[in-house]
Amino acid sequence: MTPRHRARRAGRRLLAAVAAVLTGVLAAVVLYQTSLQPGAAITRAVFDKNALVTPPPGFGQIERAVTMRRVPIALPGAPDAHLDIFTPDATTGAARPVILWVHGGGFISSSATTVYDYTVLLAYEGYTVASLDYSLAPEFRYPVPVRQGNAALQFLRTHAGQFGGDPARIVIGGDSAGAQIASELAAVQTNAALARAIGLRPALAPADLRAVVLYCGLYDMRTVGGTGFPALRTYLWAYTGVRNWTSFAAIDQLSTTQQVTSAYPATFLSVGDADPFRTQSAELAAALRTRHVPLTTLFWTGSSDHLPHEYQFDFQRPQARTAWQQMLSFLHTTTKG
Repeated sequence: MTPRHRARRAGRRLLAAVAAVLTGVLAAVVLYQTSLQPGAAITRAVFDKNALVTPPPGFGQIERAVTMRRVPIALPGAPDAHLDIFTPDATTGAARPVILWVHGGGFISSSATTVYDYTVLLAYEGYTVASLDYSLAPEFRYPVPVRQGNAALQFLRTHAGQFGGDPARIVIGGDSAGAQIASELAAVQTNAALARAIGLRPALAPADLRAVVLYCGLYDMRTVGGTGFPALRTYLWAYTGVRNWTSFAAIDQLSTTQQVTSAYPATFLSVGDADPFRTQSAELAAALRTRHVPLTTLFWTGSSDHLPHEYQFDFQRPQARTAWQQMLSFLHTTTKG
């Protein structure tokens, strides 16, 4: 095929993609005024069609050096969640730190499979990684994913040793909506008042939760509406069950900026400069500093690439590779025995 033919074919694909997006947006606008379910379904379809992680070269060899097992996490009064647990085949004989990862997807889409490549990479670096497959909105609403996450931590506290993990060295991480869930889940472990309000018993002692890793999340429900994030109202309507999510009775529980205490674990916080949620990360950083929580930030400003939402998953970007190395350094420091 000649370069001219390739260019024409690429142009036709681009026009088709633009037409599909415009049609979907128009349908979503019409349906959104009267019904949550179709709007959520359209948005979910957009998420599910797009690959999220672009791994680095040599990923196939890395993948072959990691083993995955899937285990159910039972929760009374809610559907089972699942953990995809990754362990490196190479072993030193010592128990490894454990990372619970919570995927994004606007609370309404995606799964542990979406971040499969990323969790494999983490395991290859010498961690036991448990990727949480939680129940999605609008079929299952807040606080079901937080309850499932707490149950997952209880499982890891009891069974981490079976997967080579150390239950006294646990990290919670997440991206996008998963970063909100992860950040709140960490607050549940370190804020007794929040745990009581949700009706949970914290799964971990605060000392066993060594760190939190948060990428591109939303952390303050009072101000997130001003970010202009696309389809935000659909996500939070689905998750809370209230069209005007700011009037949801438990909305303050979702604002990690209000729930962090001085016992909150050391935090790694990153966001791209073209991400609408960049102000959310700045607000959480301010709240953590006020409470003297150890904090490592990687906030990109003025990058030539204009780093978008979830930039950290594209390993073709030098900034994603930088984030990866800085996060690993943070994890090594916070989880060492």
